[in-house]
Amino acid sequence: MADAVAVVGERHSLLIVRELLYGNRRFSGIADAVGLSRTLLSTRLRRLETAGVVERRRYSEHPPRDEYVLTEAGRALLPVLAALKEWGDTYCRDGIATTEFQHRCGAVLHTRADCAACGEEIRFEDLTMVGGTHPPQIRP
Repeated sequence: MADAVAVVGERHSLLIVRELLYGNRRFSGIADAVGLSRTLLSTRLRRLETAGVVERRRYSEHPPRDEYVLTEAGRALLPVLAALKEWGDTYCRDGIATTEFQHRCGAVLHTRADCAACGEEIRFEDLTMVGGTHPPQIRP
């Protein structure tokens, strides 16, 4: 988790990824949506690019202009962002969704974590942490 936060945990980084997921690929559009200065956005995009989350693509030679797209690693953040959005709607907005992800079947996406082995929904009380570099804290 600490490694992931080192990549996308800087202030505004996940909001930049959100905008790219929404299809906002141009620098000025991202800056407007996230409310960042050009300098700060440029710095964040460069770090996300170096980390392999974002890729810069040239869409015009004269004048030279680039757009930003998510790499496979960046697109893999979709479930994380969808879960954070749903958590925010529930606990920060009194259950009111501002936008929704809609699946091609027409249903609104609701995140749910299931065990890949048995298919059961994952519940906090059913988990035990093992291994890793940060030993688990003992729960009461």
